Amino acid sequence: MENHTDSVIHEVRIHIDQHAYQSATPTTGAALYQLANIEPGLVLLKEVEGDHEDTVVSKDDSRVHLKVDEHFHSARPAKPRVEIFVNTKPHRWERPKISYEEVVKLAFPDSGEIRYNVMWTKPDGQEGALRAGQSVSVVNEMTFDVRNTDKS
Repeated sequence: MENHTDSVIHEVRIHIDQHAYQSATPTTGAALYQLANIEPGLVLLKEVEGDHEDTVVSKDDSRVHLKVDEHFHSARPAKPRVEIFVNTKPHRWERPKISYEEVVKLAFPDSGEIRYNVMWTKPDGQEGALRAGQSVSVVNEMTFDVRNTDKS
């Protein structure tokens, strides 16, 4: 005799943003977003026990198995952390671009009027140079090499 327990659908009570709902299980992430009318721009998070981060529920047709009285909450998506390396030192960067002047300031806070060569490399192998007045799009783990040109 075959076991069809994985395909059996039944209803369970769950909690989203402190409101109780009845939902079929298994269900989909998209169905959960619709069930609780999650606002556009927010993500749905499945609460987990212990010292772990809550997990994001994808807003798609991925299968979600629910447990009785499981809790979820909506929230603004976490801002991706971008870390760049300037002369091997790590720096968090919040904006989509960085200018020559900003890179130099990170490398040499008291640089004054000294000119520098600024070379950059992205993790995918792209590389280039920044000149005064220029900027470049930043990606996570991008590296910058800032060296004195020995010219004033």
